[in-house]
Amino acid sequence: MLGAACCCGVPGYFAWPAAQQYPVTASLPERFRDLSLRDDSASRTAVDRLTQQLDADGVTGDQAFAGIYADGNGKRITVFGTTGLRINPDQDVKAEVDRLTTNYRITGVSSYDLGETGVHERCGVGRANGAGVVICVWADHGSLATVLLTRRDVTESAELVGVLRASVLTRG
Repeated sequence: MLGAACCCGVPGYFAWPAAQQYPVTASLPERFRDLSLRDDSASRTAVDRLTQQLDADGVTGDQAFAGIYADGNGKRITVFGTTGLRINPDQDVKAEVDRLTTNYRITGVSSYDLGETGVHERCGVGRANGAGVVICVWADHGSLATVLLTRRDVTESAELVGVLRASVLTRG
């Protein structure tokens, strides 16, 4: 009995998060909290550029997704990422933050707990187009995404990214 528990139970315990998080699909909602998904020419161009950048940077996955949300008061959220099986999401988050640090000069990176085994998030402060932004990266066994947020602090941004993740990903 102990042998069966060790042979089947222990691997099953560690495989459970992967089974819960993969496969997934990504679909950006039209509205997220007080923000609307932008669908103007400049936003479409930016989204296309972000999606191409994922391919060029070797961020692999099944499905790329990207979008820009905004409100009327200058708050923005830019999200881009991929779905696909990730064996080591914690290392994927670290690698993505390291990759982005060159472009965005990210400092003060901290880990945040999203309350789900196998989900990892790191956020820091950086600069994009001369403006201060919070940059968060999440990874789980089925997705990897980067989120840039304006006019928010790091703690609020980290919490918001967890909610956005839940809104974007659908298990399937």
